[in-house]
Amino acid sequence: MLSFLAILPRSLVTFFYALAALLRFYGDAETIPFEQYGFTYTVLDWSLVVFLAASVLLLVAIGIEWHGGNRRRDQEAEDRAAAAEARDRAIAAAEIAIEERNRSAEERNRAAEERNRAIEAAKRQNRRDILQIRHQLDPSPENRAALRDFLAILEEDR
Repeated sequence: MLSFLAILPRSLVTFFYALAALLRFYGDAETIPFEQYGFTYTVLDWSLVVFLAASVLLLVAIGIEWHGGNRRRDQEAEDRAAAAEARDRAIAAAEIAIEERNRSAEERNRAAEERNRAIEAAKRQNRRDILQIRHQLDPSPENRAALRDFLAILEEDR
């Protein structure tokens, strides 16, 4: 039904222009007048009335087409704006996810560095303990020299 109503103004315009042309073609000044409400109308007068009705219908059809085009353009613009907004939200969510992933990677790296430092400190502590125990069990010059070398290494690290 809606598609029929969409083509109705254009169809009526065509029909009325054809009717006006027909009345012009077959009507001349000596035609029998039609009387209505005390007024006398000739075929040429009726062709003018039909022509004016067709022109009004043409303006209505143009207005309907213009309004439909504006609505379609407005809808397309709204769709583009909604798509752009959705794309911007998706980009923002992706950026947040990337930042979170980077932050997690940095935390893992810091934890790994801290673990490595703790391992190195534990190794130094074990070496010191071993050298001290050796020196206490056997206070030989070799053990004393190894303990001095270790002390020099510790002083260099500071």
